[in-house]
Amino acid sequence: MKLTRIAFLAALSAMASGQLAHGQDLPEGQGKAVLQTACTQCHGVDVIMRQPRSRDEWMEVVARMVGSGAQLSDDDYNTVIEYLAAHLGPASQTPPATGRSSAAAAQLGKREK
Repeated sequence: MKLTRIAFLAALSAMASGQLAHGQDLPEGQGKAVLQTACTQCHGVDVIMRQPRSRDEWMEVVARMVGSGAQLSDDDYNTVIEYLAAHLGPASQTPPATGRSSAAAAQLGKREK
């Protein structure tokens, strides 16, 4: 009986934490829709929100995703980077990135593999 109760509580806890992760919403802002369309083709929002990153770190992550097949135009690439850096970055931000395209990102992503 005691083991059944522990198993039930463990299952309940896992379900609750899973619902919190899946119930997370991205902050509103320019780029949210593009991010949701392009990035959630392969993974959930919880993966994106799991850890704040600097602008440079987000550039590396998005470049890796473009290298893995994420479809982003040059404008959309820059929009997603700006969104991530503004809304899912640490408190101190680096200056805005200038003009890196998704084609350059794909090359960077391929080199990092």
